[in-house]
Amino acid sequence: MDHSRIFNNFTYIYPVVSRRSEGVSLGINLNVNNACNWRCVYCQVDGLVRGKPETIDLKKLSYELDYMINYIVNGDFLAKYASAKFRRFNDICLSGNGESTSSHDFLAVVNIIASLRERYKLIHNVKTVLISNGSEIDRPDISKALQILSTLNGEVWFKVDSATKSGINKINQVILSVDGVKKRLLLATKLCKTYIQTCMYKTSGIDPDTDEVDAYINFVNSVREHIAGVLLYSTARNPALPEGHDISSVSEEFLANIANRLSTNDILVKYYQ
Repeated sequence: MDHSRIFNNFTYIYPVVSRRSEGVSLGINLNVNNACNWRCVYCQVDGLVRGKPETIDLKKLSYELDYMINYIVNGDFLAKYASAKFRRFNDICLSGNGESTSSHDFLAVVNIIASLRERYKLIHNVKTVLISNGSEIDRPDISKALQILSTLNGEVWFKVDSATKSGINKINQVILSVDGVKKRLLLATKLCKTYIQTCMYKTSGIDPDTDEVDAYINFVNSVREHIAGVLLYSTARNPALPEGHDISSVSEEFLANIANRLSTNDILVKYYQ
């Protein structure tokens, strides 16, 4: 059987051999219509539109996830597709072509993950990760889903790209108050282990300005007792959106400097160029 042809035709599930995690990440894309409630200028989704995911075919998603977990755990996926260094199942990751938590089926999907994790005995050795902009965290069904996620070796990677209202508007193209972002972030930390995830990039060859960086550092320091750490990265490929035409990667030294400033306050920081 040609396994690669099968999972390449899947609708919701996609496997990734990840250098960052040094293993295999099994992605779940709930936004197959490329719809998101944010429009981050560094986004790499072709054809991104404003909106919410379509209704999820839960039976199909469950089948695809079951198939891929079994293929990884009991089949030859790792031997066939991953080099020796990466032959480990690192995580199941809710990360697609838009904001996963904007789906009204999100809780049902988390329950499917929980059931399959139990079936394949993944409770202690594989993470469940949600990458989120945090905009829907205070919805009762999303809060309940995060509580379940916390029992599944779960982590939330909560997007904070700027700690100024103007920066949020420029980068994420939404109008939000910094206090509102902090309120939802702190709620997430109460429900599940939570990291701040941040994208730093150059605009027209220029690094983020000092005031923006200082505001970001102060924001992170203000929540340091609640978060598990910070994940810093830069753009790896050219953005798909026209708004990102002048965006490029910051240097590893730039990220290291921010990491060092945060680390002085005992904040765990990982960064990727």
